[in-house]
Amino acid sequence: MPPGAPRAAVVLSGNELLDGRTRDTNGHFVCDDLSRRGVKVMELLTVADDRDRLSATLRHALSGEPDLLVVGGGLGTTHDDLTAECLAEVLGVPLAENPEAMAYVEETSKAIAARRHLDVEATFALARRQAQLPAGATPVPPAGVAPGIAARAGNTRIYAYPGVPYEFQRMWLETAASLERDGFFPDVVVRMVRVFGVGELQVGPVLDALPHDRLELGINVGGGEVTVRLRHRREEAAQAQADALVAALEAGVPVYSTDGRTIDELVADELRSRAANMAVAESCTGGLLGARITARPGSSDYFAGGVISYSNQAKMDLLGTPPGVLAQYGAVSEEVAKAMAEGARAALRADYALSITGVAGPDGGTPEKPVGLVYLGCAGPGGTSVRRADFPGDRDTVRTFAATAALHLLRAGLSP
Repeated sequence: MPPGAPRAAVVLSGNELLDGRTRDTNGHFVCDDLSRRGVKVMELLTVADDRDRLSATLRHALSGEPDLLVVGGGLGTTHDDLTAECLAEVLGVPLAENPEAMAYVEETSKAIAARRHLDVEATFALARRQAQLPAGATPVPPAGVAPGIAARAGNTRIYAYPGVPYEFQRMWLETAASLERDGFFPDVVVRMVRVFGVGELQVGPVLDALPHDRLELGINVGGGEVTVRLRHRREEAAQAQADALVAALEAGVPVYSTDGRTIDELVADELRSRAANMAVAESCTGGLLGARITARPGSSDYFAGGVISYSNQAKMDLLGTPPGVLAQYGAVSEEVAKAMAEGARAALRADYALSITGVAGPDGGTPEKPVGLVYLGCAGPGGTSVRRADFPGDRDTVRTFAATAALHLLRAGLSP
């Protein structure tokens, strides 16, 4: 990020984040959002539910004098919810019952008691400790029961939220909207260029060949794609460098998106624009592709349904795959991928259908059909296309790559 960009630190607390019980989503979410808003995240720290360690981590984060400190987790009713008292200790102030926070807690705890058929007074008695804030702090309106905490340490703005992902994310976005109105975030441009079909080794030289001293570049590789993020202040010289880089990428590597849209978004938008729908037939991905499509709000506009035809019998019974094709070519083959796609399109009366059949591993591979071999089919009004792919990695990686590649096959089929 260009000089002068606000700096941020993020501290997340929770034993479950450190012992493998829970995968962190809050850190990814807030760091990505801050970055898009032109803030340079200097640290992302995860700490156990331990009073001494949490206090030390908060002190460390504040010692760098960031413009913003975001804290997640540790605001609740149990013995290991320590954020409020540790913040108070680090700020050198006592905890105090905040009337505004108490009003929030009373309202939300009564609503929860009514919804769950619990005793109102008992529920409120358990929840009221959540109204204890560091003296001088103000509450952030809750998305659940516990209000957040807004405080200051010198020039550092501090915001603490519960660790429940939907509460954390909703509360942060409301805070970010307030910071936006206050002019906290710089005027920056963020551009995302997405590439499919080559790796970082092919993308890097294109970027290195052109000047980009007025830009901050980031390259991310995952799911079979490469994403290039360009950030810069809204100024003519930086804009010119960004335009030149985007043009060079489009000329040098297979770029499929320059406006930030993902393959999922592009496919959804194109299907909607045609008033068309799609279906899926999945074998080795076991529903992963269908789940990915339906994870998007409004997917009922264009998704007809899917068939998880894991066994050969299911391929025959549900998709009409000819037994002779299975016997002659095997389930992992071009011929079966074609039959699956066409069978799904017919069974679900869809305009387009995708199929996936392969060897995800770690077992089941042979010299002729090794682990990672996947066939992808796409059936549509113009016919059926099949692509063979050989994906590296473990089972999860092969399945993820296969779902992504299937969507790109459909994108190609939807192209004019």
